[in-house]
Amino acid sequence: MRAVIRRRLAGVRDDRGSVLVAAVAVAIVGVMLALTVVGSVIVATRSSGKDRARSTEVHAAEGIVDHVYADLETATPCRWPATGSASAGTTPSRVTGNATIAYFDKDGKALTCASGAVTGGTAATAVVTATAKEGDGSTRTMQSKVALTPSVITGRGAAIFAANSIMTTNSFTVTTALPDTAVDVWVDSGDVDCNSGVTVNGNLIVVSGGGVRISGACRVTGNLWSKKDVEISQAHTGGLQSVGQSLFATANARMNSGVKIGQDVVLTGALTQWGPIQVGGAIRTGVGAAQIPQYIKKGLPEVTYRPSDWVGFANTGDRQAAYRTWVRANAAANGAPSWASSMNASGTQCTVAGASYDLNGPLVGPTVPTVFDTRNCATTQFENGLNIRLRSDMVIFANSFYSTGNFRVTSADGAQHKFWIIVPDKNPNGVAECAGGIGNIKGDSGSLAVAPITVFMYTPCTIDTNNDTQIHGQLYGGTVNLRNPVTINYVPIGIPGVDLPSTDPVGNAGYRVDVVYKREIGTP
Repeated sequence: MRAVIRRRLAGVRDDRGSVLVAAVAVAIVGVMLALTVVGSVIVATRSSGKDRARSTEVHAAEGIVDHVYADLETATPCRWPATGSASAGTTPSRVTGNATIAYFDKDGKALTCASGAVTGGTAATAVVTATAKEGDGSTRTMQSKVALTPSVITGRGAAIFAANSIMTTNSFTVTTALPDTAVDVWVDSGDVDCNSGVTVNGNLIVVSGGGVRISGACRVTGNLWSKKDVEISQAHTGGLQSVGQSLFATANARMNSGVKIGQDVVLTGALTQWGPIQVGGAIRTGVGAAQIPQYIKKGLPEVTYRPSDWVGFANTGDRQAAYRTWVRANAAANGAPSWASSMNASGTQCTVAGASYDLNGPLVGPTVPTVFDTRNCATTQFENGLNIRLRSDMVIFANSFYSTGNFRVTSADGAQHKFWIIVPDKNPNGVAECAGGIGNIKGDSGSLAVAPITVFMYTPCTIDTNNDTQIHGQLYGGTVNLRNPVTINYVPIGIPGVDLPSTDPVGNAGYRVDVVYKREIGTP
């Protein structure tokens, strides 16, 4: 047995070197695998770093675009920031950026933007281009197109213009007779105390000299703008919004519990709340004056007696005599008694009544547009059911005017006609003045102008309406008193030869911003 074992052992060769070679081979394979893993990690890290840098730049540029959106709600920036670049982050590396804003009108025409002011038209769209730059010089650019809607309704001419003050009370209503036509009530100076069922279906603009006080069932369905303090001392008794759109004031505001505002409250001063209020938009206080619309005093336009301005009207010769002849002719046609004052050939016809004891019927207007002058009368007075039946446009220039007893202006042929009652300024110096013996326009009862008749009343003194008066047209006066069930249906007709002041703001309150698109583009 021993001999067999020795022979077997003697025949076995030494293989210890092969184990070493195998070990070395395994080590080499391990190193190669490690190098592969390390290489993959490096590639992944570099790729991740690039993606992170790209994401940082893109997010920074997008954040700049969003910042411009916010600025567009209150201003018209041309660039953000105005100079240089803003820091958009420092981790994982420093990123800076800026944006440019290009404006276009509704037809796509490029507008000029300089120092925060857009000129050459009204901005309807804007393109915001924001570029973010990392420390190594790499950049990414985001671009967005937005549609711009002015946050304040622009003026289209005032339904009521009060140069000094306005009084509204007891179910007075101003509204519009035309679809898609905004209504503006403009108070150039003085306080406004709105109460007792007053409704302004439009905008109330109080430019200087006073503030606005709202109580009871007073309601402004559009925007309210006030130079001075606004106080809403009582929520609308019907649970409605006291202001249907936005309230702007370059002053403070005070509101009682339960007051409702449809959109924003924007104040240069502070807001005091006597309990919870409901605001449909944002409340911004302590803002700069440039961030809300800016209105300035316009002054009541001066209107003088210039018949030549009334082109196409019968406007030559003695217009006072023409008026008296017209009244007498109608009295005769109506079968008025011979002793009636309207029949008096030597009379002034300053007072005309529709009753049987005087005119005994209507005043039918001429068939052509006509200018009449009654300034020889201390007061031109129409009373007791007098009905002027128009067949064409007519203007009466009076020293003062008074109507009572259901005075009406109607259409004789069913067509639309215009009627002006004008107390002209006697001193043509460019400034409307209640002086020189001129006076007021006052209506005590009845429907003054029945559709489709539109009327324009003008006096540098006082317009005073009472007792269920209905008017389609415009009122321009030094002081305007509107009380009892009075309804003004706004129809803009103007005055020939006179430029009525625009009710547009001189500054812009910014825009409602609607995003059309936002995308990454190649860096310009």
